[in-house]
Amino acid sequence: MVKLGFVGCGFMGQGVHLPNFAALPNCQIVALAEARQQLGRAVAAKFGIPRFYPSHRELAADAEVEAVVCITSEALHAVVVGDLLAAGKHVFIEKPLATTVADGQALVAAAADSGATLMVGYMKRYDPGVRRAHELLGECLAGGELGRITYARAHCFGGNWTAAFKPALVSSDEPAPPAVRKPPGWLPPQLADAYLTYVNVYCHNVNLLRWFLGGEPTVKHAEHRGGVTAAVLDFAGVPTVLETGHIPAHRWDESLMIFLERGWLEVIPPPPLHPEPARVRLYRADGGRQVVEPLAEWGWSFAAEADHFVSCVEAAAQPLSPGDDALRDLEVCEAVFRAIAGA
Repeated sequence: MVKLGFVGCGFMGQGVHLPNFAALPNCQIVALAEARQQLGRAVAAKFGIPRFYPSHRELAADAEVEAVVCITSEALHAVVVGDLLAAGKHVFIEKPLATTVADGQALVAAAADSGATLMVGYMKRYDPGVRRAHELLGECLAGGELGRITYARAHCFGGNWTAAFKPALVSSDEPAPPAVRKPPGWLPPQLADAYLTYVNVYCHNVNLLRWFLGGEPTVKHAEHRGGVTAAVLDFAGVPTVLETGHIPAHRWDESLMIFLERGWLEVIPPPPLHPEPARVRLYRADGGRQVVEPLAEWGWSFAAEADHFVSCVEAAAQPLSPGDDALRDLEVCEAVFRAIAGA
């Protein structure tokens, strides 16, 4: 039985992570830390969490806590996660790892020094549909019948990310603790907001491209205008386009397409908080010319990643989305904006 601590109990903490971790039979949430004390005590009471702390440092000193789920702003990761790792706690955090490569490197080093597990919540890797698509691509490449990968395209223009998700939340009038997001020092100030949005939202798309295509990309070209960022990447000879932006759409607009010599694979993720698997379509032009749409098992990616973290802590195993891998995503994001800034 893994003894868990929680840091943060805002919308994502209460609505998503606390219920999913609390439902697992192989862990127990024994402590909660939250700077908003009225809110934190009320949430601790609601979830039956026996101990409340007004700061993460007090929770880090709790000897019973083996692992911590930290659901705070990414602006606080460098300090909060650093303190938790220094205390020897295994840590799960929401993406991104940090807001800069330098801070991400410090967290990865802290995890290595402590020997603790650091897992980043790239929940799309735990989506049953995305997992099935990843397996399908591997099978196609191993069999060779569809040839090699020739091109990839990732698209995300956002939209309604919560869909119909409306959890019952405890609230208070207390102000949230200050969290000033820090861009890289080399970045021109006029690009700071665009960069911080890119790191926070579209790191998901960078992460999926890296997982499906393998290796680390070179940024060949990037530009940002009118709220839209277009980047051309090279994955070991595979030209790849990453197009990102936002429209206030009713639906969620995201897709990943990987083209092969004799077919293509398409992945359409659901709205991030919608508990259904991604849609997958595979076109085979090797004789039969057919579109196959395998149906993944129902399951919520957030529940699957919670189970994965606890299982990795129990088994002392490497998670599917570790901190050192998430650091590569930050490196790509910074490289995209270096290209935009001409830095």
